[in-house]
Amino acid sequence: MKSERQIKQLAKKICIKPDATVDERVLARAESALAKSTKNQDAVQLMRPLTWRIIMKNPITKLSAAAVIIVCIALTIIFMEKSVTPAYSFEQTLQAMQNLRTMYMVCKDWNDEEFEIWIELDPDTGIPRYCRAYWPRIKILNISRPDTSYQFSERANQVQINSGQLYHMDLAPAKVFEQFLLAAQENPERVVIFHEYDQQSKKSLIVIITRGDGQSYKFYIDPDTKLPVRVQGLEDNTLGAVIRDVDKIEFNVDLPEGIFDFEIPQGASIIDHNHDQKLLNDPQNGISTKGMTEQQAAENIATMYWNALISMDKTTARKVAPVSPQMSDGSSIAKLVEVGTLYIQPGCGIGKLIPCRIRYKDGSLKEWKLIIKARNIDGHPSCVIAGFYSSPVVIEQAK
Repeated sequence: MKSERQIKQLAKKICIKPDATVDERVLARAESALAKSTKNQDAVQLMRPLTWRIIMKNPITKLSAAAVIIVCIALTIIFMEKSVTPAYSFEQTLQAMQNLRTMYMVCKDWNDEEFEIWIELDPDTGIPRYCRAYWPRIKILNISRPDTSYQFSERANQVQINSGQLYHMDLAPAKVFEQFLLAAQENPERVVIFHEYDQQSKKSLIVIITRGDGQSYKFYIDPDTKLPVRVQGLEDNTLGAVIRDVDKIEFNVDLPEGIFDFEIPQGASIIDHNHDQKLLNDPQNGISTKGMTEQQAAENIATMYWNALISMDKTTARKVAPVSPQMSDGSSIAKLVEVGTLYIQPGCGIGKLIPCRIRYKDGSLKEWKLIIKARNIDGHPSCVIAGFYSSPVVIEQAK
């Protein structure tokens, strides 16, 4: 539209007055017409998340935006009718993913670190039973098994031992698409399906975008096999989320012999997480959080911990952080500068993180991230510091 006059003339031609409610009437009718004019409901879902957010307050702007949307809907009808053939349904992927035995994937985690993962599925349930994940740049190996699991850092020559599985995947990969099917039926506005040309494979892939409470993923499906070939994580605020992107997926591959075996290297230091878990779940450790918000509780226990280190109060430090007292660092700390906001870090399944900025006696300023584990023991809410997440970040160098 080149001018307000042209917009008004267009409004007269289509018998619509540019008043304060025009956008809702136009959009409602356009969306209704779209739903009736095409059998493909994906076009409706593709437009719905966008339409109600781009209308502005000025009546003329509302009308022009509505006109643009009508054009877009018309184009969408043409596009969907000509390109999405045959129609895709989640049941097709469900069927294609039956009888899976193994999976191999090249992934990125939520810290943008690339890693490989090999998975053996339980033949009865389809749920991952054995997993091996390796991060080549940082040289970290995780072995998850039903009996005993291991986390090995090659650089530190340190092994962490856990009883049972390290990755608690209680949903079969095929069931993921069953969940999508249910979500599409119950909340169709949260699922979008369309086609997108892929330069790598030289074909048009089926794309599924799912939106949930704090979770959003984009799946690329091969239209021939109906199997996923790639996944892109858009958002995930759930505890323990590790995989963000999957750049490559292979199904029913022959896994190398002994890939889930592990021998503790000679001279490696060992951390027994079974012992640590007992300490973290001991009601004598941590602090009561009754009457507090999560943020208040995290601030209180973090402040207690850092002040205990500064004053070299070993008893308090071990009570609030039984597995990571770091007493040797206390003599170099000048003061606690700031305690930040509690948040979820994908990949950390123990608890939420709270950043703490610490001023050292040499003038440097570092930010540590404490892991705060929330508990409810016999009906009594409490929390405990479960350790540090990653290494500290230097905010200001030493003077």
